[in-house]
Amino acid sequence: MDNKTIKFEKEVEVLDLIFQDMVEAIHLKPDGNDIEDLRLYVDNIYATLNTTALRVNEIKKQLEKDAKLILETWNPPA
Repeated sequence: MDNKTIKFEKEVEVLDLIFQDMVEAIHLKPDGNDIEDLRLYVDNIYATLNTTALRVNEIKKQLEKDAKLILETWNPPA
């Protein structure tokens, strides 16, 4: 397999993890008015956001490392 393909698959895996964490956080929202449940939910959301920010930053660094400036132009024959 191509090295770029392997890196792309790793980035997709990290994005899938981010998506799963976010969906799980949405579905775990407490229904009642229990303050302790809401406090735990907010603490968990904070941890999820922190993890998400770190993962997004990791993907950004990988993409920036792989970015290459293309200075060539394509000029089709007449």
